[in-house]
Amino acid sequence: MFESQYNDEMEAEVKRLEAQLRAINAGHPEWINACTVCGCELTIVDTVKCEKCQ
Repeated sequence: MFESQYNDEMEAEVKRLEAQLRAINAGHPEWINACTVCGCELTIVDTVKCEKCQ
């Protein structure tokens, strides 16, 4: 049970860090996420592209 919870927490942390890196690469370190194609701000970390770029 603890291993599963740990894995879920680590997966969420990896997603958060990857989203933060996309925002930094887009030139906006204050954002939590950015689209990988156009660089617009995304408000959730679970996606890599905005609706226009999908």
